[in-house]
Amino acid sequence: MVYEATAANYDEQLKAEFVVVDFYGDHCGACVYLAPFYQEAANDMPYIRFVKINISQYPEIGKRYRIKGVPTLKFFRNGEEVHEALGGRDREMLNAELAKMLYRE
Repeated sequence: MVYEATAANYDEQLKAEFVVVDFYGDHCGACVYLAPFYQEAANDMPYIRFVKINISQYPEIGKRYRIKGVPTLKFFRNGEEVHEALGGRDREMLNAELAKMLYRE
């Protein structure tokens, strides 16, 4: 499942052991390309919380995390940011990024 975050519920969405946030924007081709891979990963890995937030609608969240371009994926472990990935991803690339988060000591 992919959770759609808003400015009002964003902080609550980060309250899980493993969280990946997709910061995306309107009219972003790379975001559209990433979306089905992100959804597949969410379906295959229920132990990770997958969150999306549209920073075109909620620019204050983008500013808070210093998002310079979309898509940007931020990986959190127990509330601490452990990795960031910029740009489009296919499923193989996304899996490699997830492994970095899951298997980090």
